[in-house]
Amino acid sequence: MSIESQMSIFAQVVRHGSLSGAARVLHLTPSAISKQLSALEDRLGVRLLNRTTRKLNLTEAGARYLEHSQRILSEIENAEIEVGGMRDTPRGLLRVNAPVVMGARQISPLLVEFQQRYPEIRVEMNVSDRRVDLLETGEDLALRIGEELYDSSMIARKICKLRRIVYASPSYLEKHGEPKHPDDLIDHNCISYNEPDYLNDWPFINCPGPKFIRATGSFISNNGEAHHYAALQGLGIARLATLLCGEKIKSGELVEILRNYEPPSRIFFWAIYPQNRYVAPKLRVFIDYLLEKLSPIPPWDQYDQ
Repeated sequence: MSIESQMSIFAQVVRHGSLSGAARVLHLTPSAISKQLSALEDRLGVRLLNRTTRKLNLTEAGARYLEHSQRILSEIENAEIEVGGMRDTPRGLLRVNAPVVMGARQISPLLVEFQQRYPEIRVEMNVSDRRVDLLETGEDLALRIGEELYDSSMIARKICKLRRIVYASPSYLEKHGEPKHPDDLIDHNCISYNEPDYLNDWPFINCPGPKFIRATGSFISNNGEAHHYAALQGLGIARLATLLCGEKIKSGELVEILRNYEPPSRIFFWAIYPQNRYVAPKLRVFIDYLLEKLSPIPPWDQYDQ
């Protein structure tokens, strides 16, 4: 078997965390995978993986070899795209990593139309809120939420701006009244975080000038989905990204409040991918598709304001 094939097997074993996982993806038997890993280690004269019955761990040499392998395999794919006539034909497996809530709520529904438009592209989406190393995982693209993102080895494309707003259910406002000024929040039940604590300092402008109101109340959680559900049930006032609450505001199940005091957003939705000379067509059309569907105003923000 070629060194390229053995590199690919090694990368898949690391990615899936087991011989059997790599075997399923590569349509080989676990014994064949094991044989090729041993042959690769013999060729290199070093151990790449410490293997036990339960898990695999990269050795120091294995970690370094994986980094080079991912880069080489990527360059091979780029060469095939460049020379093999695939430049204008989006096809192949597109591996995407997305935040949990964004991936499940907003990206997954978009994939149906995308795959209808590009039937030769297969999409594998993994959801995770942790920072991932694309060169290590072998994924093509990471979708992330944040302010400015800095990584010289990556290209970061802004897809759209994300807003955080203050809102409550009609039943809560009917019972407790609607705050007309940020200072009024002191007398209301505000849904807050136990971590990270800084999210409990709600920023406002035009007060005059900027100011922060500390959110306190009877319900505390570290999960935005829990905050959203509590607000829907009329438990209190929440401040969350509109990607969570926009659809409910459209339907009237939630009401945006203190709109005139909302500060400009500095948070963006980003598409991040490794710097390569040639961007694979499957990746290029996916980024273009996200821009088409989400920019400049994403659908969850398209309601009467």
